[in-house]
Amino acid sequence: MRVHLSRFWAWPEWYIKGRRSIVLFSLSASLALSAHLLSVRLLPGSWQASRSADFRTYYEPVAARVASGEGLYLPSGKPAVRYPPGIPLIYGATFWTSHKLGISRALGMRLLQGILVAAAAVLVAAISVVIFPARVALLTSLLWSTYPLQLWLTKQPSGMNAFSVLLLLSVLLFLRWSRHGSYPVFYGTVVGASLAVTSLVKPFAIALPAAFGVLAWSCSVPCPWRKRALFSGCVLLTYMLVIAPWELWAWQATGQWLPLCKGGPSAMVDGLSFGLARRGASELPLPNDVRSVARDVATHASQFTNAKRVVQFLGAEVREKPGAVVHLFLIKAIRSWYGNDSHTHEKWIVLVQFLYLPVILLGGRLAWNADIQRRNFLLVAGTVTLYYWAMTTIVALAIVRYMLPASALLMILAGIGLEAVADQCWIMFSSRLRPTPYRL
Repeated sequence: MRVHLSRFWAWPEWYIKGRRSIVLFSLSASLALSAHLLSVRLLPGSWQASRSADFRTYYEPVAARVASGEGLYLPSGKPAVRYPPGIPLIYGATFWTSHKLGISRALGMRLLQGILVAAAAVLVAAISVVIFPARVALLTSLLWSTYPLQLWLTKQPSGMNAFSVLLLLSVLLFLRWSRHGSYPVFYGTVVGASLAVTSLVKPFAIALPAAFGVLAWSCSVPCPWRKRALFSGCVLLTYMLVIAPWELWAWQATGQWLPLCKGGPSAMVDGLSFGLARRGASELPLPNDVRSVARDVATHASQFTNAKRVVQFLGAEVREKPGAVVHLFLIKAIRSWYGNDSHTHEKWIVLVQFLYLPVILLGGRLAWNADIQRRNFLLVAGTVTLYYWAMTTIVALAIVRYMLPASALLMILAGIGLEAVADQCWIMFSSRLRPTPYRL
């Protein structure tokens, strides 16, 4: 028996850690899939229907042509450049695999959703375990897997799920580099490639390489400035090289250079006229000055053929109605945390967000008062959240769906805060159960 025990303790530490990680990641994936299947099962039938018009009118037909080997083209034969190619390629690969396996496309998409749900939960746990104990990692994965807004999006095909997975992968790679500061070329290359693929899934991430470049200099990394510069340079260079083939193909197909896609100006117009009535959504009760700006934008929408014209028009509005424009962006900044496309159930979303807010703030405070690695994570989570918040407020529609990838990082802060609350509750509870000494 002693021989066997001595052999056990002689195992390499990395092997033991590897086994613990496998158990942690398996539990995280199982919890995420269970929460996903349970939510889909319990969700009323009227709420399970897909409300994504982009999937029906763009992603599905383009993906079908990709699956059949016809390339990135619309059914009309025009090049599919309204959005980047990432989602059509993912869905096209899913359709092709479903055909080879002899299953329906709908079932294939459900399996894809399950894979993305499990991958996101595993990555949340992997990011947490780099810095925090395993129990915190499992708790953060559970919080993310049961987050109501995340569960709502997993009921239907949504590019935000793949977007979240890719962002979490980029953050994980960055945090692993920031621990020691070694191998800047390798980590800079893989982070740049990951961010490039993220941008090719959603153009929302177009400026994320700059944000990660700033983080390389603002975080406490044990390496000289040359390695930081090398890491940042590799991120930007790899990012440009990975998106270059798509940019060249889009230029040959359309005759113009596109910043990842052609739908940028229309997205900006939708964001600036967000309160007006549109298909599937009622008109919001906006202040008169904000409504006037939104109507001006909607009236001239046909003139905005590129982002430059939108910015020029907005500049004119700022000179004419500065207070109204500031008021509009202030409302968008607030609605970014609870708004949705149809303007329904928003009061419930506000309630959900306020339930998580205290433990997120507590977790952020605890991380700031802890060691360097936890402060680094707080800087990363804060920078990414501010980036998504700014993009949602300034560029896109003010809907909480666009904040979801950053919310995955906030759930890690919530896990830290919740663990601290649980520890304090346990200390109070155990002290009450402790018997008092008998005195004569």
